[in-house]
Amino acid sequence: MTEQECYMPEKFILQHPAIDMQHEVLFVLYNELLHTLQSCEDEYDLADIFLGLNVYVVSHFQFEEDAMLASGYDEREKHMEGHSQLRLGVGALHARFLAASSREEAREVAQAIADFLLEWLENHIAKVDRRLTQYLLEQSVQ
Repeated sequence: MTEQECYMPEKFILQHPAIDMQHEVLFVLYNELLHTLQSCEDEYDLADIFLGLNVYVVSHFQFEEDAMLASGYDEREKHMEGHSQLRLGVGALHARFLAASSREEAREVAQAIADFLLEWLENHIAKVDRRLTQYLLEQSVQ
């Protein structure tokens, strides 16, 4: 898979097909969020993106956590803490988005979610998930 064939930068491709595919979906959702913010589309579109993101993140994290458990990954607890941080951070921002009293406030919160998500994707995938996938590939657990 090359950078031209997917929505995520090449530096995030970890050579684990299932995890790379799931990360690509996360980047698609992130890019859709950015597009919606930039095009000034309706907040209903943003709400749908957040809902999709929340649902997908739960599924993706469960996949990784199951793989860690099955393989005996020794950094499992620390890795799962990172998952919890994203769930809590996005959840708190999503609650702020839903409680926004104006369109401008909702867009500001949506931008904060995009910024938070990008920082998390850059740190978690490029570093934490890279260690996990290297371990899984060494263990032949895919």
